[in-house]
Amino acid sequence: MAGTIVHLVVAEYLLRYINNNNLRYCFDKSLDIDENYFIAGNICPDGIMARKNYAREMKLHTHFRDGIPDGAFGNPGTVDLFEERMRDFWNVHLDDEKDCPGLYLGYITHMMTDEKFILEKRNEFFEAILVIGLTDKDRETFVIFNEETDMVDYKLINDIKELQDARISLENVTPYEIKGMITKDELTDSRKWILDYFFYGKHELKEPVYLSYDGMRKFIDDVTDEIIKRMSSEGYLTDEI
Repeated sequence: MAGTIVHLVVAEYLLRYINNNNLRYCFDKSLDIDENYFIAGNICPDGIMARKNYAREMKLHTHFRDGIPDGAFGNPGTVDLFEERMRDFWNVHLDDEKDCPGLYLGYITHMMTDEKFILEKRNEFFEAILVIGLTDKDRETFVIFNEETDMVDYKLINDIKELQDARISLENVTPYEIKGMITKDELTDSRKWILDYFFYGKHELKEPVYLSYDGMRKFIDDVTDEIIKRMSSEGYLTDEI
């Protein structure tokens, strides 16, 4: 999955595009998107990791991947199933989105970012790490992967000023839940951990070896452009008055 800060950068870029182009919900053009909820929504799917006795299967569920393990995503039919579940999730929660405008839309854009990351950048990482004899069957591969996603995130915080706006949104957002999926307490704990770990703590800046930082910057730009198109073509937002 893409790093937490990658999701927040994409969220900030999307938010600026939405506001600058006055995009509106297709289901209710009078409803304004709340910036704090939208930013928070983009970290919600991973908030399940704050659950007591957390297990990996829980995260697969919040990422619409029940029965689709990591190595299988991209196999015939899996992406179609994932996207069907994502659309169903949106339709089920339209009334909830009215109560917390931006929250469930942010959840959706997190998932769109992860989809592209898994299909493209994750595989690039596995190919790059083959030079030292590691594969996706080795535990050490995933230890290095997690370390390098953090390295990318730390450099992004150092380089991208808009992330301080994301920090302010996470500090000020009204507590929320993802109904039927992740509780308010879990998401509050998760949000606090992200603020403490990424924004309030100090980190040593290092250049990742197998997950190119420049490549991730390009990924952020590319996935932002792709999501902008998808929000329109898939019926989430519109520029029609």
